[in-house]
Amino acid sequence: MDGRDEDTRRRAPRGGVTVTGAGEAEAVPDTAIADLGAEARGADAERALAEAGLCLDRMRVVLRDAGVDDVAMRTTQSSIWTDSSATGSSRVVARLGLQVTLRDVAVAGDVVGAAVAAGGEPARMDGIRLEISDPTEPRARAREAAWADAVARATQWATLAGRRLGEVQWVTEGGADAAPLRMGRMMGVAKAMSVPVEAGQQTVSAEVTVRWAWGDGADDGDGLGSGRSLG
Repeated sequence: MDGRDEDTRRRAPRGGVTVTGAGEAEAVPDTAIADLGAEARGADAERALAEAGLCLDRMRVVLRDAGVDDVAMRTTQSSIWTDSSATGSSRVVARLGLQVTLRDVAVAGDVVGAAVAAGGEPARMDGIRLEISDPTEPRARAREAAWADAVARATQWATLAGRRLGEVQWVTEGGADAAPLRMGRMMGVAKAMSVPVEAGQQTVSAEVTVRWAWGDGADDGDGLGSGRSLG
């Protein structure tokens, strides 16, 4: 290292401030994901599976009639177990799961209710969650809000320390989006019905941690100038 580089290193402020900013943005969910299923009992596994399968077939017919593509329906569970009663008798229970993605939240409740009704007594609805299919735009707004929050925090700390912010040294993104809105369970019903579904708004969150160097050029030997240490 030559003398000029050493002189530059000594003059560079070594202190700074690190803050974490948080931001949020609201968006309307446009996708409903329903976790449906069929649970049937029988004298043996073959009969229980057959009844559960027929239940799902009836539900799929209603879903297809409502415009749901086959690619929007997928199997999520397939299990069999024995259920013993207090009297010593036992029945085989078969459980099949079906997850359905509905692109129109406004009619999702009607479609799910009709499918469960068509499935009959074995039909189950384990829940509905609402999601934002493309969170790119609200995430960008949340990041902008998080950055503005970080700048405001760092500026206040610099003012309290009697310093001035310099260049950004590093940025780390963190935080997580809000959990999707979930709705309750429902068992098979005898007639068509509608499951209440209100889109409302979903909060998308962002978090950022930023490190600023001091920008006033003051250096009292430890890079903190006035003696107030923030980093």
